Amino acid sequence: MTGRTNRRRRTVAGILVGLAVVTVVVGVVLAARGRSPSAPLPGPSGTASARTAATPAATPTSAAPAAHLRGLAVTESRLALVDPSRPVVSGGVTLATERHLATDVWTPTGPGPYPLVVFAPGYDKGPSDFARFCSTLASSGYVVAAPSFPLEDPAQGFPLDRGDLPEEAGDVSFVITSLERRSGPPALTTGQVAVVGHSDGADVALLVGYGPGTTDRRVTAVVAIAPDPMAAVPAPSSVPLLLVQGTEDSIVPYTASQTVFGQVDAPVTYLSLVGADHLAPIIGGTPWTPLLDGSVADFLDATVAGRGPGPAGLATALSGSPLVALRTKT
Repeated sequence: MTGRTNRRRRTVAGILVGLAVVTVVVGVVLAARGRSPSAPLPGPSGTASARTAATPAATPTSAAPAAHLRGLAVTESRLALVDPSRPVVSGGVTLATERHLATDVWTPTGPGPYPLVVFAPGYDKGPSDFARFCSTLASSGYVVAAPSFPLEDPAQGFPLDRGDLPEEAGDVSFVITSLERRSGPPALTTGQVAVVGHSDGADVALLVGYGPGTTDRRVTAVVAIAPDPMAAVPAPSSVPLLLVQGTEDSIVPYTASQTVFGQVDAPVTYLSLVGADHLAPIIGGTPWTPLLDGSVADFLDATVAGRGPGPAGLATALSGSPLVALRTKT
């Protein structure tokens, strides 16, 4: 989607033939929540600095896995990560000799251990744009880390360039390594890593999960929200994918996620947000927002944390509404 122009597409492709469709009623609408303004990006020195603290309901009292953890207290910090081994290059021009990856981290209060989720922001966005979503996901028992990509986040000051997506897949792997090596609480659960992304960030998540030459084998689940089709044919994989898109997405055509559904040779759960646009559901305050939040958490509970029923549970939780349609393949 070169340039990410705001063209409106109101025609919605039909549901794939031969796959089960589950429709669902939702009785809850999440009220709009404000976002904190972006904090200045740190320089190359330093480690972590405390920023804000969310105050959901309860603090965990045990590190033991629990079914459907929700409402844990969350703190937010920022890590000034720098990868000195790779430059920032756009159009053949080296813009920086190292990649500054300021990473916002949302952490459940308590000793853990918790699974790690790396969230990849999309084009012209940074971590703070998705603070609501990341904090909500962390409150379900995940350490959520969202890096600022040099050529996606305007706060970095470089011209934006979608050609950097393969390098951003490398950024995600660098963040995983950095978080795994970090000492101190909370502990991360060994072997439980997921990548979640929106728009261009969803393209990055697919590259990390299934892309030839960019796959990170530490990743055990992928969530791609409004992705473009993959440019290269992915290799067969056992890593499960949750694919999400609004049927009236005005930025990425709804047909794009249908293409991805066919491309990825892995277990796929495909959640269509019927009538939803591109960005609003994940930013918050829409009828689809609680569906998106809950479905991502339930999917990760089942596929990463080992504490939920999986796609069958999603079908049960999402039964009866015109707001969503659910399809699966194994």
